Amino acid sequence: MAVALHGSSPVEEKVAWTTDALRAVTEGAVAAYVDLGGQDDSLTAGSGAVSYELDTYGRPVFARFIGGPGPGDQLRADALRKDRRWRMFLDRTGLPLSCDVLGVPVRSADGHAHGVLLAIHPDGEHFDIDDGAAAEVLATHLGVAIDNALRITALNEQQEVQKEIVHKLQEAVRPPMPSVDGIELGVHHLWSDPSAPSGGDLYDWVVLPDGDVFLAVVDIMGKGVAATKDAVAVTHTLRLLALDGCGIDRLVARADDLLSRHNPDLVATVIVARYRPSDGRVWLAGGGQPPALLVRADGDVQLVSAPGIAVGWPGAGSTEVVELTLERHDTLVLYTDGLIESTKDVLAGLENLQRAARQIARYPSAHVARALVERSLSGAKRRDDSLALALRRRTPPPPDAGGRLAPFEYRFSPLTATIPLGRHLLSDWLEQLSVEVAERHDLLLVATELASNAVRFASGAPTALALRAWAEGDAIVVEVEDDGDGFELDARYYDDDVPDTELERGRGLYVVEALSDEMTVRREEDRTVVRAVRRAVLPAG
Repeated sequence: MAVALHGSSPVEEKVAWTTDALRAVTEGAVAAYVDLGGQDDSLTAGSGAVSYELDTYGRPVFARFIGGPGPGDQLRADALRKDRRWRMFLDRTGLPLSCDVLGVPVRSADGHAHGVLLAIHPDGEHFDIDDGAAAEVLATHLGVAIDNALRITALNEQQEVQKEIVHKLQEAVRPPMPSVDGIELGVHHLWSDPSAPSGGDLYDWVVLPDGDVFLAVVDIMGKGVAATKDAVAVTHTLRLLALDGCGIDRLVARADDLLSRHNPDLVATVIVARYRPSDGRVWLAGGGQPPALLVRADGDVQLVSAPGIAVGWPGAGSTEVVELTLERHDTLVLYTDGLIESTKDVLAGLENLQRAARQIARYPSAHVARALVERSLSGAKRRDDSLALALRRRTPPPPDAGGRLAPFEYRFSPLTATIPLGRHLLSDWLEQLSVEVAERHDLLLVATELASNAVRFASGAPTALALRAWAEGDAIVVEVEDDGDGFELDARYYDDDVPDTELERGRGLYVVEALSDEMTVRREEDRTVVRAVRRAVLPAG
């Protein structure tokens, strides 16, 4: 009983087990549970009863007798026979008016009726005291099981509401992603307390009038909504100064001067960067933040210190502007100290962060940021907000003497066994285009996921699917066509959303989206076409 009623099975299975047990114990011809509390499945009945009839005619009768709060007594046949609807139920199901009935309320902890557990036997006076006692025990346990299921449902709903609040707050403070050729941006942010989605870690990015990209990461001394408000004030001040032409060497000091006039108690560590997409040059200036990470394409990781004094402290400002150059596929990571202080050993935290960065050097920027946060906090107690911002230089490879190939096409049947051949042929085509190994690997993974998705949802007709690829400027376009019913892309995931591993669909498209610069779905007559574009793969021109 404990496993059946108090395990992890759905309520419907618990109700079915209870009615089967009641029928077996009492030897009733009918055993049923009639819901009075508005559950999704209003009735689970054993053999001998028509669900619709019992739900239609029996439910009002039971609600009349035991629907309200209170202990309630067992329902017996003599009381029910007086109700016209009960007699109609017996007549419609072929049960004699003299049948015996045992009905026991299934109550919640506060005494309200979830429903009634019912047994019926065609012979009058069939059920005895032992049958009644067994029914009471089953009803009590079922009531507890339903209570627990309702609590779990309420908690899940509360978590969804909380999650939506987090998303709305994040959307309110996060700047829109700038669209600039040659760069790839990603960010991941975790609050110190997921139940209170507010704190002092914040970031900003904006395109300046001359085409450079300005970035800032801010960490406020404080907690809660007040810290979020201060962080917004700091990021907005830094942005306005940068847009107004303030040099990066004076940015932190000037922000301190303006902010301290209105909020003398504000303390914030900051790091700011100016990135020039045309040649990959970066200028860094700091104010008390930990060193940035420079992650080279080959996995080499360097710490880049930008020394300075935090906003709100005497002498606030940057003491040095650090200049560096991002080569193709190099990544610059700015982050807050939550990533290196979770173990209370900053040096160990920096070593862990560098180790993680080496392992994920080729991840897309959004996933670099996410992986650094998650790996840095793995096994540690979260004490502070944690934020990582990743900027990658994404430029086409240098020109080569090779020519462009004709577009690739592979038609295949909706069988899993056909996918490896298509992958092999596409790999040969990409190799002839001199696509770099790492880029080739990502494009093959995109093609595999799209093809697998098409096989799953195709109609089954032979050779009804197509895998295509072609060069388009510096990009490779991968397209898969199928004859399935089609679908629409979900709204873009929030940065803290990852598809559940148990989901039957959605994970493959999430991978495709992560590895692509653009993904679209369109419907052409009776065909569904999913297209993914990965830029900066081929020499421009």
